[in-house]
Amino acid sequence: MLVVGFLQWWYTRGWMGFAQGLLDKIRSLADFFSLGLLLRTLFYPFRQISAYSDENASLQKQISAFFDKLLSRTIGAVVRLGILIFGILAITVEAGLGAILAFAWPFIPLVPIVAVFCAIVGVV
Repeated sequence: MLVVGFLQWWYTRGWMGFAQGLLDKIRSLADFFSLGLLLRTLFYPFRQISAYSDENASLQKQISAFFDKLLSRTIGAVVRLGILIFGILAITVEAGLGAILAFAWPFIPLVPIVAVFCAIVGVV
């Protein structure tokens, strides 16, 4: 009776619980890396650092402020893009490993039976 209950749980609620846990992990990773926010703010200045130039400033100061802002936005884009790529890679790895385990899930209860059979036959 215990084995039947275990197998019934394993192939129904256990499998669904695993899938739900996997989705929760993927959502958690997406939230941790803030992928949506990084995409929306991709070209914002790095750490909100931007040069301020007065409208009445000299042309040299305005050009200098423009290139400071451009550099800050470029650094911000590079940093955010790196985090985005790493986050997408982490989510892809988590999803891939989860998919492999989800496909292996039905066969895991057979491992002890196969192991005993291999031991009897003499497979090392």
